[in-house]
Amino acid sequence: MKKILGLVAGLMMAAFTFGQSTIAFTDATDSYNKKATTSFNFIFSPTHTAEDITSNAAYYESYFTVTVVAAGTGGNTVNITLVEDNEMARRVIMRLFVNLEINEIGVNGTDMERNEFMTTFIMVD
Repeated sequence: MKKILGLVAGLMMAAFTFGQSTIAFTDATDSYNKKATTSFNFIFSPTHTAEDITSNAAYYESYFTVTVVAAGTGGNTVNITLVEDNEMARRVIMRLFVNLEINEIGVNGTDMERNEFMTTFIMVD
């Protein structure tokens, strides 16, 4: 019986862990203007290593550059800067998130689904 309860508890903890966002968008302020912004700042949790981030971003160098700065035990500070401000470059940021298996982004303490985040803060109509 202990094994079954332990297994159930472990599965519940795993489910809660996957439900939390692993990155936070730090640019969301009252003065944020997505049309004028070409540089986006995030804090990635330690689950995404600097090596993982830079190796995945290397595929998209013609669209944006990624700078990763270690933030100690808190993870990494990541800056994504568009090479050219166009719709495709902004859309390719989504590909980076998909490759890193990021499904939710924290914005001002609230988790947003990846597509909603992209529409609200990155994509220009």
